[in-house]
Amino acid sequence: MQGEESILRRLAELAGNADIFNVDAAGPQGLLINIDGYAASMSRLPFMSWSDWGYKSTVASASDIIASGGKPIAIAYSVGATSVDVLEEVAKGVGEASRDVGAKVYKADSNRSAADAWIDVAVVGTTSRPVTRSGAMPGDIVVQVGYLGYGALAYKIMKSEVSLRDVEEDVIRKIVRPRPHVDAAEAISRYAHASSDNSDGWLVTLNNIASSSGVLISLEEVVMDPQLEGLLTAEESITSWEDYNLAVAVPASSLDEFLKLCGSQCFAVGKVREGRGVEFKGKPLEPRGWSWW
Repeated sequence: MQGEESILRRLAELAGNADIFNVDAAGPQGLLINIDGYAASMSRLPFMSWSDWGYKSTVASASDIIASGGKPIAIAYSVGATSVDVLEEVAKGVGEASRDVGAKVYKADSNRSAADAWIDVAVVGTTSRPVTRSGAMPGDIVVQVGYLGYGALAYKIMKSEVSLRDVEEDVIRKIVRPRPHVDAAEAISRYAHASSDNSDGWLVTLNNIASSSGVLISLEEVVMDPQLEGLLTAEESITSWEDYNLAVAVPASSLDEFLKLCGSQCFAVGKVREGRGVEFKGKPLEPRGWSWW
């Protein structure tokens, strides 16, 4: 059976643009375009409201724009639902997310769904210099923008390894309503050699940059939210997904300027070296994370 990467490359070729595989968001002449879609049965957590689901779906699509060094400016979405109540709650969440990412909703489409609810969210952004996954160079510093661990903690809650009652309400809100790191977009556009957002897993995200750039990413630490101490180990957080934090390869000479401009929680966590793949403290790691395959 074909590996996931080869399948995705084939899908990109069939869509008429093989370059899609190496970008988080793409577009012509300073525009960035991204679209993401979700089925509720596969993406809505048991403790997530319909408005939370709409919010997170919107942030997820906007995050690809931000990772590419862009400022989100416009949103369009289409939703299928079993009731008007669901449509209204999803719309509320999309609207709240639009305000947090700084983009206006310009078009919405509603549909009746007989069974599973679904949503597609398209976001358009602008940038002075788009940044792709490829471009990381030996000597670059790997910067983690935003904390890790929310997706991994959600997984432990769903497996009953952690009780929802033992998790602070503020942490639950961070899981269901991830922070959009809009304030990092300018720094990425100005200084980054490569960038990608963490939707499918931190190791997968780093591997996307490493494989696209033909380099080795040598990770020295992972930085998880201090509020997750005692609920999650650093080893568990390294595969965390849907945190929508960012992995950025920054030239060492520009690191100080990048960190000053980043405007978010930004941490230098490793280096780009000659080689292939991803390692943590010298140990090679497989790109494990979330996948629908």
